[in-house]
Amino acid sequence: MGEAVVRRPFRRLLPRVFIFCLFGFAIHSLILLEATTFGYSFVPSQAYVSSHDMIAKSVAIPVGCLILALCCRKFAKDLQSPNVSGKTLFLSGFGILVLPLISGVIVRATILTVCPLWSAALIGQNTQLEFSVDYVEGPSFRCPDRVNLAGMPTMTGTLCGVADDFRKKLYHGVRVVLTGRGTADGLFVAGIDVAH
Repeated sequence: MGEAVVRRPFRRLLPRVFIFCLFGFAIHSLILLEATTFGYSFVPSQAYVSSHDMIAKSVAIPVGCLILALCCRKFAKDLQSPNVSGKTLFLSGFGILVLPLISGVIVRATILTVCPLWSAALIGQNTQLEFSVDYVEGPSFRCPDRVNLAGMPTMTGTLCGVADDFRKKLYHGVRVVLTGRGTADGLFVAGIDVAH
């Protein structure tokens, strides 16, 4: 009887915490996507990413494992059900392979960008940060004339609309200076130049 009393508040709290985290994640992702849509790519600094990467991975891995356990549970229930279609079994099996990986990558990127992004948006000033170029690509449907920065998490580190003449000067490993509104932890990119 005492055990039921102890477990009940936890069961009420868990959905609220989950909804709060989901709402925060949705707002953060929306701001990150909107900034990119309006031509202001957000990039966390390489120093911030390297110093916080272990923390991000230590959260992303358990989240991926939790998603894996939930997908396996769903697959086991589908496998035991007598009236399940092959399509449902295929989707459940596909979820086991894909969803844990995707959720882990997205959680890591969110953890590595949430503090620098909000700091840059709320208290940012004109800032310059130095980065290393990973590779330079040609035009694509979503992002024309892109430059990818080394060591950046998913959804960040890709600069779109960089002039073709300037992109010809760039190659793997060259250092560039990004300018824009931000802090020492990250910035919304407004300009790019080769570091001297």
